[in-house]
Amino acid sequence: MSEGSTQTARQLEVQEFLQARVVRKRLLPRAVLVGLGSGLVAVAFRIGLQLCENAREHLLAILPSSPWISFLVIAVIGTIGTYVALLIGRLEPDASGSGIPQMKAVLEGHMKMDWLRILWVKFLGALAALGSGLAMGREGPTVQMGGAVGQGLATLTNANNRERRALSAAGSGAGLAAAFNAPLAGVTFVLEELQRDFQPIVFVAALLCAAVATVISRLASGQFPVFEVPHIEAPSLAALPLFAVVGLLGGFLGVLFNRALLGTQSAFDGIRVKSPIKVALITGILLAIAFVASKDLIGGGHGLSELAIKGEIPLLLAIGFFMLRFVLIHVCYATGVPGGIFAPLLSLGALIGLVSHELAVMIGLQGGVTVAACAVAGMCGMFSGVVRAPLTGVILIGEMTGSYDLLLPLLVTAFAAYAVAENMRDIPIYEALLQRLASMRGFEVEDDERRFVETEIRPDSTLVGLKLKDAHLPKGVLVVLCSNGSREYIPNGNTVLREHMKISVVSTSKKALHDLELLTHSPTADID
Repeated sequence: MSEGSTQTARQLEVQEFLQARVVRKRLLPRAVLVGLGSGLVAVAFRIGLQLCENAREHLLAILPSSPWISFLVIAVIGTIGTYVALLIGRLEPDASGSGIPQMKAVLEGHMKMDWLRILWVKFLGALAALGSGLAMGREGPTVQMGGAVGQGLATLTNANNRERRALSAAGSGAGLAAAFNAPLAGVTFVLEELQRDFQPIVFVAALLCAAVATVISRLASGQFPVFEVPHIEAPSLAALPLFAVVGLLGGFLGVLFNRALLGTQSAFDGIRVKSPIKVALITGILLAIAFVASKDLIGGGHGLSELAIKGEIPLLLAIGFFMLRFVLIHVCYATGVPGGIFAPLLSLGALIGLVSHELAVMIGLQGGVTVAACAVAGMCGMFSGVVRAPLTGVILIGEMTGSYDLLLPLLVTAFAAYAVAENMRDIPIYEALLQRLASMRGFEVEDDERRFVETEIRPDSTLVGLKLKDAHLPKGVLVVLCSNGSREYIPNGNTVLREHMKISVVSTSKKALHDLELLTHSPTADID
């Protein structure tokens, strides 16, 4: 390398270093503010939900003790809460559901966010829905509201697009961290699920936001894990197959969960728009049935998870609770009201672990593993099977339960669940919900699957005679090989496209490949 080129390279390195330093100086103080705002919003939301729950319990306490009265009260509260949440949600459709698919769409540039409207509509709508006892979690709303805080600060401080994405993603992670008192899970959620960007600036912003938000959350609620779990000794290596079985069950039932969630949403699409009161009434009645069976079956499922961890639910009752809770979660989410699925699916996972442990005891294969260890592992397996973010699942469950001695069993469980779900060719739930959102809003989501296809340029194609650099092929298409019938070669920008020339391309976009077909006037064919 010549002296001149070496000097130029050094100048570029210095320039990149200085630019990164400027970005850090601009972004990191903002990240602290986003973490502060996200934490305060999450704490306010948690307090609001606690007040609603206390009011519901007080109302039931002052009324005569009767299953019929309890049924009627919960049915009325559930119906009114669902209907009010649906009405509030009409003010901002992007505030529906968990909000995580919407955040992914915003971060990928498919949608724009009205951050102020999202904040108050999501807050009030989720408060009405979750406060009435619907089987949904608070983490979805806090993730989207945290992202809205990041978006709002970026807008108010004239941040550029890169900074805006980083602050929005970091705010979402802070929302998760504050909801579960789990700062590391908030960071890994951003990196593994939301943005999948491991650049240092994104990592540091997410870490700062999550740390600050968790401090705010713990100042308000204490420095204890979310779940009260007795100390669990690290199981022996001989017990790992049991955790793998728990993971296999979590993966299989996670796939079932995902497909049922999408199916119930499609089934509710028509009546949700035409007759919201009918949707609210169905939800209220089902909620009341679940409450009469057990008051722990409604809401986010915290109490149900702790009962499973302590082993206080008999085997057959646990199976029944799982089935009823499974249906209730899907109906509640299908209504379209604001609310998440993390906490509800963790309660299902705890029941899976409990059932697995009891069955292992019956056949003498529990290997000294406690019911608490199996229930905690079940939560991790269900999360990994549904969300397909195993690292986040391991860290999240570890932080929520304080069961750090279970790190290796949790890893085994998470990756067993992941392997089952992937082999069943199931799409991770937030990817599936994002694709559903894309079809409704008219944008395309690129998947992670690279497609190698071959197409032939027909004589009447507008590409004939053009150089490759002038061809204006669809965005997202890369030509990797050309063939003129006698030989194959790697093209460059000056390669002239001829009639009957075969070109091999790679793309992750189905739409781009469809547009390429229109240009070449020839269908594309997969290359094995």
